[in-house]
This record gives sequence, C-alpha cells and structure tokens, in this order.
Amino acid sequence: MSPAYDPVRTPVAVAAEFGTLELDGPAEIEAGVSGTWQLVYTAGAHGVAEGGVIRLFTECDSDWSKPQTLDPSAADYVSVQAPEGVVPIITVPDHNSMKVSIASGALAAGDRVTVSLGDRAMGGDGTRSQTFYESHRYFLCEVDADGSGQGQVLETQPSIHITGGDIAALEVIAPPDVDTASEFSVHVKAFDAWGNPAQHFKGAVRVTAAGIALPSELVEFDNESTGVVEVPGCRVSEPGLLRITATHDESGAKGFSNPVKATERPAAERLFWGDPHSGQVADARKIADYYAHARDVALIDFAGYQRNDSAHSTVAYKIQQQEEEAFHEPGRFVPLPGFEWSATLKFGGHHNVYFRRFGQPMKRWKGAAELGEEGETDLPHVRDLHSYYRGTDTLITPHVGGQHADLQWHDPELEPALEVVSTHGTFEWFLRESVGRGYRMGFVGGNDCHSGRPGDDRPGHQLRRYAKGGLTGIYADELSLESVLDAIRRRRCYATTGVRIRADSRIGDHVMGEEFSTTEKPVVQVEAAGTGPLERIDVYRGLDLIHSEQVFPSRSDNTVRLTWSGASRMSSYSGIVWKGVVRVNGSGVGSVKTLRFDSPRSHWRKIDEHNIEFDSWACGYTSGLEIELDDPDNAEVTVAFESSLIIGEMYGQQGAIGRRRMAMADGDSGSVKFRFDELGDRSVSVEMGQVDRRVSVERCPEPGRLDAAVSVSDGSPAPGFNAYWARITQLDQEVAWLSPIFVDYIDSAKRG
Repeated sequence: MSPAYDPVRTPVAVAAEFGTLELDGPAEIEAGVSGTWQLVYTAGAHGVAEGGVIRLFTECDSDWSKPQTLDPSAADYVSVQAPEGVVPIITVPDHNSMKVSIASGALAAGDRVTVSLGDRAMGGDGTRSQTFYESHRYFLCEVDADGSGQGQVLETQPSIHITGGDIAALEVIAPPDVDTASEFSVHVKAFDAWGNPAQHFKGAVRVTAAGIALPSELVEFDNESTGVVEVPGCRVSEPGLLRITATHDESGAKGFSNPVKATERPAAERLFWGDPHSGQVADARKIADYYAHARDVALIDFAGYQRNDSAHSTVAYKIQQQEEEAFHEPGRFVPLPGFEWSATLKFGGHHNVYFRRFGQPMKRWKGAAELGEEGETDLPHVRDLHSYYRGTDTLITPHVGGQHADLQWHDPELEPALEVVSTHGTFEWFLRESVGRGYRMGFVGGNDCHSGRPGDDRPGHQLRRYAKGGLTGIYADELSLESVLDAIRRRRCYATTGVRIRADSRIGDHVMGEEFSTTEKPVVQVEAAGTGPLERIDVYRGLDLIHSEQVFPSRSDNTVRLTWSGASRMSSYSGIVWKGVVRVNGSGVGSVKTLRFDSPRSHWRKIDEHNIEFDSWACGYTSGLEIELDDPDNAEVTVAFESSLIIGEMYGQQGAIGRRRMAMADGDSGSVKFRFDELGDRSVSVEMGQVDRRVSVERCPEPGRLDAAVSVSDGSPAPGFNAYWARITQLDQEVAWLSPIFVDYIDSAKRG
C-alpha cells in the first residue's frame, strides 16, 4: 500500500477516463477462511500504454496471506490474464499490494485484465483471508496509464465483508465495582479462533456466579447477538470479591469474568478499563466502527484513536474528532482525543498525545505540507513537541511501536506515564529504563493495533505483531474525560497484558502513583485479584527485587513446565522465534498445554509418544508448554532449542531510511538435560544474558489462590526518592505492572 494514499483525501479518477475495478468472488467470508477472487480491471478511455502499471492494493494494513507466484498448485497463488498481444508482468511488493506492468502491447478502452487471487485452477487451496473481522475490506486500483509514475486511483472500490466465525472461547465482562443496593449488567462474549466476536455462534451458554443473583442461568446467543449478549438485572447480596463463569457444553468453551468487588455502598474510587493507544486504521471512514468495537465488543470504558501523524491528514483527523464527540458518553464510554506523534528515533521516537478537551489541532512530526491545510507547521523534534504543549492541559506518553521513544528527552511536566505492553510485545526493559533514570512515571498498556479492534486485539499473521493487546486500569471517582486523564496524570494507573487483573498498592495512607516524604522505613502492601490462579507477586525498589511472594501452593508430581522469554533487542520489532525439541526417555508424553501462544505462527506437535517439537513467535513475554509425563519417576528430559532474532531492517535509500521489512538474525541455541524426579522446587534455566532471554524448565506449579495480598517491609531504603512498584504474574503468564509509589526517604539517623 502506498503510504500517501488517504481514502478520504486522495482524489479519485473518473471511471470513464481511467477504467473500473470489479471483484468477482464471495461478497462475505469468515475471518481466516480461504477463498478465490478475481480482480477485473477494465480500461477506460485513456487505455494503458506499453510501460503502464496497474496497481492493486488494500487501504490499510492486513494479515491477509501474501500472494505467491511460484507454485500454481499451492495456496495463495496469483495469476494474471490479459488480452491477446499484451504481455503482463505481475509482481508482489508486499502482502497488501500487487502490480501488473504492461511489458509489451497496450490496453485499449474496454480491454480487461483479470488478476486471480488464490487461483485454484492447478489445485491450489485459495488464499487465506485476514484474521480480523471488518464490515468492508476494500480493494483499490491505481492506474499509471502511460508509465510516467503519476497514478490515478479509481473511484470504483469493491469490498468484501469479513465476519467473525463460530465459538472457540468465552469471556464474561462485569463491572469491576458494584454495591449491594444497585442492579448492574454483565456481558457474555463468545470469541472465534482469531479473537473476533463469534458472529456465527447460536446457542445457549450456562452462567453461574456464587454471590451474584442472575436473572437466568442460560444466556441465549441468536441472530441479533453477533457474539456479545448483555445480561441486565444482576445483583449481589453481600460484600466480597466475586466472579462469574460461563460454559458452553457442546463446544467445551469455558470463560471467566474479571474480579467483581462488591461493597455495601458505592465505592468512592472505582476501577475502569481502557485502551489509550490503538487506531492505526488508514481509512477514516472506519473510525465509527473502531469506537463501536471498543464500547460494544471489547466493553472497555475508554479508548484513544492514535493514528500516526505523518500518515494522518487533517481531513481524516477532522472525521476522527467528529466521531470522538459522537461517541462521548460520560458514565458509559469516553474517547480520548489525540494523535500519535511519530518521529524516528533520532528525533525522539514515538509518543502519544492526549487532550483534555475536544477539537484540538494536531501538530505533526512531519507531513504538514502534504497532509495538512494552509498554515499548518510541523514540530521536528520531541523537544519542540514538549515546548509547544508545555503549560497546557496536554498529556504525553512515550511508547515502543514502529520506533521506540528516546527517554533521554523525558519531560516530567507532560509525561506522567509510559506504555509497557501492546500487540508489538512486552517491553519491561522500557519500564526499567525509566525507573533506572530516576523518572517518576506510571505504567500503561494498549493495543497499538491496525485491525480496528481496540481493547482486545490479536496479532494474527502480521510479521510486526507478536502479542495480544494490553490494557490500562485506572482508579477514578467517575468515568469522564477529565477523570481518565487525571488518573493517568496522577499515575493512578497500571498496565496488564490484556486481562483485567484487579490490583493496587499502598504504603501507609499513600496509594499507587503518589509521592511523599517520610523518615519511616516503607512497608509496601500489594493486593491482587486475578482472572486465573496467581503464581507470584514481585515487589521492586527501583531496579532491585526486594521480595518475591510465591502464591501457588505446590508443584506437580507429573508435569514439567518449559518456558522461554525475552526480546531480541531494546528497540522496536524485537521478537524472537524459538524452535526446539523435547525428548523424553523412560516415559511417554501425555497431555500438552500451551502458555501464551498468542501468535498463530506459534505451534507445537507431538512427533511420537516420546518427542515434541515447538515453534514459537513471541516478544518480551513468557511463552511455553506444560508437558504431562506418564512415568515421571523414570523420566529423563532433554530440551534442545535455537532462536532467531527479529529486527526491522530498513531498505529505503540503500538502507539509510524509509521502508522496513522484518529480518532474522541467528540467535542463541542450547540444550538442557535433567531427570524430572531430581528437579524438586528449583528451576533450571539457560540464561542468555540479554534483554531477559532465557529458557527454563521446572515442575509445573499447581493452581491455587485467585486472590492474594503481601506486605513487604523494606529494611534498607536509600536516602532520596525510591520507586516501589510491583509485578503480578498469573500461572497462565498474564501479567500486571503496578505504577510506582515514590518515597522520598529521609534517614533520621543521618539528618543534621
């Protein structure tokens, strides 16, 4: 796709002059399912001369399977047919575009060129559609009729409807805070295999909840449900932490709710969930769908549409602003006005900009002359960004995206928090850099997605995405634009890997995000309520781990847990591909369970009863396998692995700047051999020493408590400011990072 194309701004050619594009094939298809389509270009009055080019592309990023030209009997084969005497050459620059160049001959008015996408004539399996649902996936055509390099985008833009599929998983979303005097609603969500709402699912789901009175134990999904059903009229009878379970017996799908905290009176401060950073959708006509997904499908309380400034025209930005106000409904849903300032690393890197009021202008890193209106100017360095907004009610959060932010330019007045998790991966190294520099910043999580699914995105087959999206939890007295941004400004916020772990911390009367001075040695209290069984709670002072609380009760007698983690580098596009084998002597292999296989590129298979192989794509977070052993007392296990490090290699202007492709570099390899009965309670790890890269084996922790609290007394705080923060990890390797409490410790023994 050309980065200059903007569907709401780019002029389109009159069909009679430059031609038309038609689409022959299914008008509707389920996400991730294969099909075949013919894209038929009919030349207009100008025709297409020898040397002319017909470019077919989609309007925004997608994980549609990349067309291939090598094997007509294989999947994703693309072919081209042209009139007699015309020699076409088809090339595939990337997964989103194809070019047909007229090598000899010419197209006269009315001549047709047919590109078969997923050609099955020689036995191929068609082409796999994108894995995310969309009301319209447009196919566009740009015609350079004379080969001059000046193309015309056609006004005909056929599209297909990508739907969600059948049920693969369930989830229950409930208000995090309720009281015994009020009714409330919960929502039951059915997902397909790709994380879309299961729009094709019809049937009854059983819902149970100890301590919560539901109007019915059966929730019916029908033609109107489109994957989400509201259950109104729910009540609690007594205070406590409660959860709801949903089960579909036919498919075996089972889902759980976020923890619900019930109190006798309405809480003065409530927990809200949101995605402050997504919106990388090129077509502004889809912004309404974006916000509707956030509110009605992801069921989050707030969301930001953060389009890259150098790709976002003023015309498109005005549509964004109209939709922000149209969806603004305090108490129900709050859009966060803003944009993504998207400089390269040399000029400060990527930052999210948020406004406390609607209708504020966008100030780009670059592109005002091409994308803006008369009088618009750029802010060429992050220092200029800070200078422009300093003294206003604007908030800015650095993140790791297409480029990572350079934290040396941090402005404490404008930047209260940084993003540590998104569909790009988990970036705890970014958090640690902030803490190590002594910055007083909180932590947030987002999706940063291209799929129009804020709040619950999945990576699909995209080569630049390796994780499901993150979320931000905030504590506030109400749901409003002012309260959401004020909570982030006060660092009364925390990040998760996309699950709604309820958590908070305090030191005395001071809560997460605060800073204060004291002569008392701090006692850090952390509370956590998981969406699944908890594994551990780690408490840090700065970069030092001062306490790790094991929450699980025991370890398995017959299951080994193999995990791998880390990133390729402290930068953007820093995933790792882990490949390996597990060989078991003296025992057969029973059931196998995956941990955080977020990407569909990740898979495993049982070679035979003694051997397993795996291939996992991840970035920053822990993935792995839980492997049951038939005879654990005699099992000798060998794990051998190798890794490939993902980088984003520039190739524009001989690699100096410009376009980027994912590239692989050889990483670490190794092996570890052990007897299961000798592991005990220890973990055996192969440490690679860079960006937390390691492979570990241990007896699998057994599920235990869903809720936990720890109290940690720090006997050796350093004089001056200490940042106390916590990381909560569940057995399923979902994580929450609590923003620090900043303690200015005054050593009374050394005063005066």
